[in-house]
Amino acid sequence: MQRRDNPYTPGAGRRPPYLAGRDRDLEDFSSLIEVLSTGGAERSLIYYGLRGVGKTVLLMELDLLASEAGWATTDVQEVGSQPDFRATFAQMASRLLREMSRRYRMRDRIEQALAVVKAFSVLAPGGVQLKLDVDAATGTADSGDPEQDLVELLREIGETANSAGSGALFLLDEMHNLDAPSLAAISMAFQAISREALPVALVGAGLPDLQVRLMAAKPYADRLFQYRPLGRLRDVEARVALVKPAATLGVEFEPAAAEEVVRLAAGYPYFLQEYGRELWNAAEASPITPADVEEVRDLVKEQLAHSFYGTRFALATDAEQRYLSAMAALGRAPYATGEVARAWGAANQRQTSPHRDSLIQKGLIWAPRRGQVDFTVPLFAEYVREHHPLEGYEPG
Repeated sequence: MQRRDNPYTPGAGRRPPYLAGRDRDLEDFSSLIEVLSTGGAERSLIYYGLRGVGKTVLLMELDLLASEAGWATTDVQEVGSQPDFRATFAQMASRLLREMSRRYRMRDRIEQALAVVKAFSVLAPGGVQLKLDVDAATGTADSGDPEQDLVELLREIGETANSAGSGALFLLDEMHNLDAPSLAAISMAFQAISREALPVALVGAGLPDLQVRLMAAKPYADRLFQYRPLGRLRDVEARVALVKPAATLGVEFEPAAAEEVVRLAAGYPYFLQEYGRELWNAAEASPITPADVEEVRDLVKEQLAHSFYGTRFALATDAEQRYLSAMAALGRAPYATGEVARAWGAANQRQTSPHRDSLIQKGLIWAPRRGQVDFTVPLFAEYVREHHPLEGYEPG
């Protein structure tokens, strides 16, 4: 069991050696690609869930499936806020077209499409420095209306893909970072290309409130996309995700050891990878035992406190940190905002509303429904209660 052979890959967006519990998602995506490739119409996919459930990893897997099906892809792109909206889509569109150009001999058609990309990009805030050896098209994707311009850009991408007998896949991670106008433009554009049955698809991923954000931007977005929640793995799936990578290298887990890790990780893929990595490094021989699990338990807990929880907690201001501690002190989620305000020490909810809104904007909490909040990071309340108890803060 050499460290260099360690098969576990904890980290943001790092592909695990075995993707457990996502078979239905892979089947849904394959069906989407098949329908669009044959001229049919199908809704694109939106995934949402807490951090650490494997959203980015799933997008990476779908990227591979699309490439194997002959589609051009953007690779997984983390999207930002409104100032980056045109720049992001211009860069992704340029990447798609260059990939089509490498695969198919259609230089003139690609250059025509790149001219539209350039027209779309020049209206981006601050301009977009894309090295495109073409003149910007006139009268297409250059109106200044982000919704209409994105429709025309994606239509050009779809028609180019049709000419190549291929398809184009946009992979957008952290979609909750986009503001309402950006989400509205995306919704309108994909509604338009869906009506025209063009082979262009979107797979997006974000935090649990992504569906609500899309619907707030465009009310018909609830019918426009296929929404799929991504949650923790079931015990049987989590066990496979843990033991299979080691088994391929001849290392086994005692059943009790595997069960204890599944319990400690609570079914979250990121936590499973953390435990797997430390167990591989610490165990002296196969099989891995409950004693090995006990040996690394505090180490993993310390790693998570430092690199997974602590860095996120540090994003909050002092007042916002007190808000997080007030949430955690209330016990079981979700938390009523009125109760959080009282625990925080506020006279009323209005006093804490700016802190709540800022924490939502930073992606640390979300609102399951009106008057409620919850953490976006699994088991975050336990970390906060242990390391940042409410008793450590003076009422403000």
